[in-house]
Amino acid sequence: MSVDLLDLRIIKSLSNNARKPYSTVAKELDISDATVRKRVKRMLEDGVIRQFNVLVDYHMIGKNVKAFIGLRVATGKLKEVVGHLEKNDDVVVLYRTTGNVELFAEVVFRDMEELKTFLESELDHDGISYSEVTVVIGPYKRCPSSGL
Repeated sequence: MSVDLLDLRIIKSLSNNARKPYSTVAKELDISDATVRKRVKRMLEDGVIRQFNVLVDYHMIGKNVKAFIGLRVATGKLKEVVGHLEKNDDVVVLYRTTGNVELFAEVVFRDMEELKTFLESELDHDGISYSEVTVVIGPYKRCPSSGL
């Protein structure tokens, strides 16, 4: 499966608003509705576009504290720790990383007390040997897929 410049332009148009009508995308790119529909269908079938997401404003639902947590994981415990953390709805994203930590978690909470509770309960796991928490004080550029 190859992706060309037109496919990339369609993706960019839809990434700003996945509910945008194909007719609007077609007008923006000066192509036909059928071309947009056909290409989106092909990209979905080929797995280039995996899904269309809802972008939540976490502040609007009371999640005002965002943090990144770097975690060192004991040898042989990675799958266990990942399984433990991915069950928690406050863990928005969980990355496998290289460097000083093996995992990097993006988390959101109502307040600092919730963050504190999370740190004391969820990170008290025999597979986690070290954690480093960085609280976000504000964005310069938000993640286009999560809005965080």
